[in-house]
Amino acid sequence: MDVARVLAANSIEMAFQPIVMLESGAVIGYEALARFPDEDVVLPSPWFAAAAEQGLEQELELAAVREALARLDDLPEDAFVSINVTPLTAVHPIVAELLAEVDATRVVLEIKERATEGAHAHFARSFEELRATGVRIAVDNAGVSATNLRQILDVHPDIVKIDADITRGIHLDPVKQSIAAAFSSLASRSGALSLAEGVEAEAERTTLESIGTMAGQGYLF
Repeated sequence: MDVARVLAANSIEMAFQPIVMLESGAVIGYEALARFPDEDVVLPSPWFAAAAEQGLEQELELAAVREALARLDDLPEDAFVSINVTPLTAVHPIVAELLAEVDATRVVLEIKERATEGAHAHFARSFEELRATGVRIAVDNAGVSATNLRQILDVHPDIVKIDADITRGIHLDPVKQSIAAAFSSLASRSGALSLAEGVEAEAERTTLESIGTMAGQGYLF
């Protein structure tokens, strides 16, 4: 995959996956998902992995941030946009410049767990400076690694995203229910929003709601 060519052609597009409150069904935000429509591989993960190998990960992330924020006015005024970034990209001066041009209170920076091990505390002050602009911070993959728990402890996120591996089939698995309930309680007690990723079935949605998870996203919605 030729990441440099994609960057030069500015061919990144965005799909927006709705984030809803489980109890009411109200849409409160959208996750911006990078797409590569002119390429054989359109999903983001292989492209960002290739960018990391080619030394272009930050450039590709910045291009995705720029495209997502450019589309903010296309979304409902009362909805936020959530954008995936590594810590280094989150605190990049270009991100600060882009945020200054939009309503930062409508922006959530979702900090990728990968490549952040041992770095959460180091970036904590910078994240607080971002929060001062109105930006909210989310961490994902809750429930699947000890590193993620360390990330939550260091970052004190505004949104805790429960990993899709926990969500999938949660109505059939008491262990998954216990894990999701624990992270939902942690989020609630710290004033954060609990958000389940990968909700695909109504039974998953009702189970998550019953254990205290506040919001969800996935093919069901």
